[in-house]
Amino acid sequence: MVDKLANLLLTIRRLSIFRVFQRTLVILMPIAIIGAYFQLMRNAVFSPDSFIYNVLNFDETMPDDIWYAGAFISSGMVRATFGLFGLYAAYFSARYTARLYKKDSTSAGMTAVIVIMFCAYANNLGDTTGNRSPFSASILKVNAMLLALLIGYVVGQIFHWLGKDHEPIEFEHTSRIRKRAWNALLPASVSILGGLILGVSIYELQIRIMSSDTFKTLVAQVENSNNLFEIILLLIVVMFLSWIGIGYPLNALSNSAVNTAAMANQNYALKHGSAWDVPYKFLGSSLVYPYAWMGGASVGLALIVIILLVRENKQNENIAKINLLPVVFNSNWGFMVGMPIILNSVLFLPFIIIPVVNVLLASVAIALHIIAPCVYPVLRGTPGILISFFGSNGNWVNLVFSILLFILDIVMLIPIASLGQRIEKGLREREQKNE
Repeated sequence: MVDKLANLLLTIRRLSIFRVFQRTLVILMPIAIIGAYFQLMRNAVFSPDSFIYNVLNFDETMPDDIWYAGAFISSGMVRATFGLFGLYAAYFSARYTARLYKKDSTSAGMTAVIVIMFCAYANNLGDTTGNRSPFSASILKVNAMLLALLIGYVVGQIFHWLGKDHEPIEFEHTSRIRKRAWNALLPASVSILGGLILGVSIYELQIRIMSSDTFKTLVAQVENSNNLFEIILLLIVVMFLSWIGIGYPLNALSNSAVNTAAMANQNYALKHGSAWDVPYKFLGSSLVYPYAWMGGASVGLALIVIILLVRENKQNENIAKINLLPVVFNSNWGFMVGMPIILNSVLFLPFIIIPVVNVLLASVAIALHIIAPCVYPVLRGTPGILISFFGSNGNWVNLVFSILLFILDIVMLIPIASLGQRIEKGLREREQKNE
């Protein structure tokens, strides 16, 4: 059974679209890691509502000049890395697709950049949010990575079917470059025409592709629901979207939702000095953020711990080490991209099932009065395992429960990590045979 599953996953990983996406994500790993560290600085250090800022009392101890400089640099670098991540993803996705079929990869990559920028421009027209940029940030952000990967892949396929074969050489004469440019004109023109059609459709139909507003209803349903069955169904949708590279819903979730039920819980807890008997014990905002995802600890940090304990793959070990600090403080994109977890067929089921198991166990524990519901808002960048502790106003049983839940997540991931190693070995063997 395990061998059949491994062969199936190996076959899926050999599909051209997955090969291209995996290579694109791996090449973008340095950008994602740099962005993750600056995101950590912005969210956990240089923000008045952040964890480290308040724990170390930076409001009193840090000079204003240093704070403003740190906030400026960290915010700017997050925009330069994660704010334009779709641009980089589209370029390399088209480049690797064209290279896979021995076509002009550089021209394909530049064409994909033109296409996604036009779509971002079309998506931004009519925007009432006050965005001063002529291009929609929502399409270009890391949260909309799937769209960028698909645009790049389609452009690369157009070069595959319409472009002429191209063998890269170390030094190209001007005449050869000119011939190469003429050869790229047809597939580039067809790709841009397709991009124009897509962009005009976005503008005419006022489609807000990959906008955070598009997923606000989904996030609100998750946070406002007190129905456990509905929460689990919506959680599966949110985790699936995150796995395919649409991170808006997951990143928008928090335990400090502003709604009638959440306010009723907070008012009750403040009035009675306890959250044990709040009126909405199974509120989505009290279950999903503190327990299902745990700021990335339920899957990301658990996988890092396994990799560092097993030490079977030096490359994975290095990725885990460099991403350990950001993931601890809820900045997960470096590890999600570098591993990669996104669109990784091996991690698909655990990425969805583990958060569901966590919610079910937390619900049972709340029903049995083992742990208190998390009704208090927590600071940005709070380590995932500590979210339930602070969200319950310092309930030590909640902290112990979160630690046990984290250990269980590690145990559930161990066989998956072993299966992943077998598949990686199989992929290397097949690639060596093809060479």
